[in-house]
Amino acid sequence: MQVNKLRDSQIRPVLLRELKNRFCDPEHDLILQEYGCNAARVDVAVVNGAFHGFEIKSDRDSLERLGGQIAEYGKIFDYVTLVSGKRLLRSARHKVPAWWGIRVAVDCGDSVHIRELRKPKKNPSLDPYSLAEMLWKREIIQCLRRAGNTRMSGRLPVDELRSEVARILPAEVLAAEVRAAIKKRGGSGFEWLRTRSGGLNTTASTPYRRRYAQNLQWLLSLK
Repeated sequence: MQVNKLRDSQIRPVLLRELKNRFCDPEHDLILQEYGCNAARVDVAVVNGAFHGFEIKSDRDSLERLGGQIAEYGKIFDYVTLVSGKRLLRSARHKVPAWWGIRVAVDCGDSVHIRELRKPKKNPSLDPYSLAEMLWKREIIQCLRRAGNTRMSGRLPVDELRSEVARILPAEVLAAEVRAAIKKRGGSGFEWLRTRSGGLNTTASTPYRRRYAQNLQWLLSLK
């Protein structure tokens, strides 16, 4: 008997439908796909009173990138849940930290069901500097001002400002600032930064990158 290997395209719509039913308040909940977080990109992120990442590993995926994803997600997400097909479930659950939630996607013939095996726990080790990297420069200045720091100028290099805000704000406070900033932007990710070679580099969410590319094409057409 041939077993149907579930694809991401079969699992993701089911997960999104569930999340949209659970987190349906547009004033409070924001659901994003392919959200950039430093060197990795999480499949689905939910931003509300917490920052929750959902990583999908379908039956057609591999676990090659999982180690890097674990390291990056652990720096910024309050909660992370692995959503795995049956093929990779056993291997994946031995790799992910104990605080990650685990769900399994099961092919039921005419539909896909996602069953919870382990609830996620609060991330015990958010990284303040990585959280600061998610803030745009003007947002960092605003955080510093709210914290009572008036001596740091916006003319300073952004790395210096990030270091200062990561130093003076507790990780939980900084995480709340990040969530508020992401929601205020409507989901846009990291700022576009000019690299040493002169190019542009970011790990912004996919919709933001597409909008930027479209705007850039339009601007270039005016030349």
